Formats: sequence, structure tokens, C-alpha cells
Amino acid sequence: MLFRQSLGLCLFLWITAGLLFSPGLLGSAGGEVWGHAWVQWWHSLALPEWPSGTLYAIGAEHWPVVDPIPTAIASIAGRLIDPVWGYNLWILMSIGLAYWGGAKLTERMGGVPWVGGAILALSPPFLGSIRSGLTEDGAVGLAALALAYVGQETRRSAIIAGLLLGLLCGFGLLLAWSTGLAAILIGLVTVWHHPNRWKNLCIAASIALILCVPFALAHGDRMLGIGHRSGMALGSVGELWRLNPVGRADVASLFWPGRVDVGDAIMRTHPGYLGISVVLVALCARWSRWWLVFGVLALASLGSKIYFAGEATGVPNPVAWVVEHLPMGGLIKHHGRLLLIAMVALAVLAGRGVRRVGSWAGILVIADLLLLAPLPAQLPVADASPPELIEQLESLPPGPMLVLPLAGPGVHPQRALFDQRIHGRQLRLAPNMPGTLIGPLRDSETGKWLATLGLPKPAPAPKLPPEFPGVSVVFAQGKSVGRITAVLGPPDLRGKDSAAWAVVDPAQLGVF
Repeated sequence: MLFRQSLGLCLFLWITAGLLFSPGLLGSAGGEVWGHAWVQWWHSLALPEWPSGTLYAIGAEHWPVVDPIPTAIASIAGRLIDPVWGYNLWILMSIGLAYWGGAKLTERMGGVPWVGGAILALSPPFLGSIRSGLTEDGAVGLAALALAYVGQETRRSAIIAGLLLGLLCGFGLLLAWSTGLAAILIGLVTVWHHPNRWKNLCIAASIALILCVPFALAHGDRMLGIGHRSGMALGSVGELWRLNPVGRADVASLFWPGRVDVGDAIMRTHPGYLGISVVLVALCARWSRWWLVFGVLALASLGSKIYFAGEATGVPNPVAWVVEHLPMGGLIKHHGRLLLIAMVALAVLAGRGVRRVGSWAGILVIADLLLLAPLPAQLPVADASPPELIEQLESLPPGPMLVLPLAGPGVHPQRALFDQRIHGRQLRLAPNMPGTLIGPLRDSETGKWLATLGLPKPAPAPKLPPEFPGVSVVFAQGKSVGRITAVLGPPDLRGKDSAAWAVVDPAQLGVF
């Protein structure tokens, strides 16, 4: 027990060590940490109320969060301490929960606990999600704990399984759905071998469904596929196929070892590396229902068409086809995220394999995940320091602000959202349509110019004096400062790499 706890603490400290040297948001600045932290921020402002959306951005009036429980945890902490540490608290909890849940599940399944905990906490699919800012995937440890009670012989286990599976919907819909699929597979095998346990499985399923209802109703339209977005890759795949930035896992990414240089790419990362030694040690375990769970979810993660090393093979994937035709399976935007629960099953199998071959194999799998994974286990830290001048905007007229450039190399479309915690102004920015203008500006000559300011070759500046309907302040950074100055003249506020202009009388502002 002491070794298990000590190992868990060491891994936790290693994964989060970046915070000791560079305070900020625990995750990649090129991921979605900014958008998720922004949602937590405006929820913290409304506490104890729970808003259904916000007017701080365009099109966000109805914005039900996909992870209400993590958002509540982070929002409360953000209100009490600060939004940055509110966000970090849930990430820190996620890492500890992954180790604890993986260890508990592996122990209940007859494996070596510290092996299962370490594999789940270090698994590239889990750390890739956390790195990308997908806070809704942080409860994978809770998913592991829920599966530990599925199919057991006691009524108490059935009730606990139902409660945990149901609560998962409050942590993340896709995580809950994939865990539910794993629970169904476990249940089917359980009934095959122990027919008398069907009542317990029904009890667990009933409790889970009842608890899921309020969380699902909050996403009513989305659950029906109405207005559901297919997702967006924030970067080109190219040589980054091992990180699976688009909607599937590349089959070669599951076994290809070695680091990948992400550089300054603005994208989500979903590394699929399972760990060569992890798989080999898992093969030492006897056959069990966990192989079924692992096989189904790992194959489904590859998407409807198989890709190998970034190239399409044209080979269809019948397992993914079946999964997509399950209830709500067609709403999955990134099949690679199913690897989260596949890794839960693999952690159990490897833990049982170590039980058979010896503890040396456990050290081997940990070394594999630390040294051969595509991305380092130590999470990066996104610098959340406010841009210069942001704190001085109070001297300019009140009203909405347009932040430029909207898009281009090195421009993250969500960063401006999180900076609202400093200035509190509404933004002419649509979170669901990053990099684009909304409203009267979109089709105007001024709008076409503004939309390209961050590109190497922007559109020509407007011939007529530019107009900014619905905007009080224009805030620009980088090369955009000089390009706007050439048209608008000297800014009202000027910093080393940014500037701000008051562009219209607030009394003339429209409402967006």
C-alpha cells in the first residue's frame, strides 16, 4: 500500500511539475484550454446561479456545458481563489483520480494495483485529452471505478455501479457513453457466465439511466443531432498523424513509439500510443471479458475507414460502423477518444499480466509510457499572463471589443475569450465560428480586410473610412498593429506589441 501511494505521488508530481516553474493553465497553449477555462470563468461570476449561456460572446446565449460537475468544481475554486487555479484544480484532481481509479479497478480484477493506476494516469490518450484542455475527459478514473462494480454478485455493487455510471454524465457525455458501452459488454459476458446476475445488472442500468436524464435534457437538441457540429481540426495533420488531431485514431499510432515535435501547432492532440510493453505484458494475462472491452473500443477508435501512418487504406471498419449506429453513436466527433476507456481495460489486463510474470514487468511498462510516448508525460503550462494594455482598457469608452487578428499563423481563436476575465467587455467573437466575423461587419469591405489581417498577405485595406458597427474598441496585437495604424491612424493606447483604438461613440452601439 505504501509503495502504491508513493508511486502515485511521484507520478502526480512529475506530470504536474511544470506548474512549479511556469504558473498558468495546466495544458497546451495550442489546445482548447482557453475556451474551457473561459466557460468556467463566466459560470463563476454567476454563482450561486447556474447560467444557461452568456452574453460575453456572440452566439453563446445558449451554452449548456458538456461537463457541469467539473465546471462547478473549477468555478467555485475560481471564485474563491482565481480562474487560473480554478481550472488547474480540476486537472490536478483528474490526474489523481486516474491513478486511484485505475488502481482500484485493477485490484478488484485480480491485478497489481499500482500497475493499473500508473498505466491509466500515464496513458497517452488520457494525458493527450488533458493536455488539449478537454476537461470532460478528466473523470476517466471515475469511469474505471464504475466499471469495477459492474456485473458483481451483490446488490450493493449494483447500486454503486448505477450511481457512478449515472454521475459520469455530469462529467462528460462522451466519456459516460463509452463507459456505458463498456459496461454493456461486461454485462453481456457476465450474464453468459452467471445468468442469475441479470437482476443486478438491470438495477445498475436503471439507476444510471435515471441519473443521466437531467444531464441529457440540458443537451436536448444536441442529443438529437440538431445543430450538432462535426468538429474542427485546428491544425493540419501532415506528419502529426501519430497525435490524431482529426476525427479518428490512426492504426499505426497505436504502436509507433518515440516523441513527436508539435511545435507551435494550434490543435487538439489525441495520441493513440498504447505502449508496446503494455500490450505485451497484457498478453500474459489470461483471457477475460476485458479483452472484449479493449478490442471493441480500440477498433471503434479507428473510425469508419482505416488510416495507416497518415494514409487512407480504403479498408472499412465494421466495428466503428456498428458503434456509429448505436443510440447516439452517430454523434461522436472524434472516434479516437474512445481509446480512453480502451486504456482502462488494457490497464486491467496489464495489471493481471504483471501479477503472473513479476513486478519487473510493471517497471517496464511505466518506463515505456514515460520514455516512448509521442508526447512527454509532464504536461506543458499555457502562459495565462494578460496581454499588455488589457488592464488599461478602462480608459477607453465602454462597450464591445474586437480583438485582432482573428486568425492566422500562431493566432489561437479562443485566447481572447479567457482574457475577458481582465477587461470584462463583450467580444465581437463567436466561439462556435472561430476566426470569422459575425453581423454587419462580415460582408463589408472593412470586414473582409479585418478577417485577413493575421495572414501573411492580407486583403487590401478599405478605400473608404472603415466602419465598426457594434464595436467600441479595437484591440490589435503583432503585425496587425502596424496594418491598422496605417488605416486608422495612431492608437489611443500603445504598447510594445499591441494597441487599442476607440472607434465609435458608445451611444451609437447596436446590440448583438
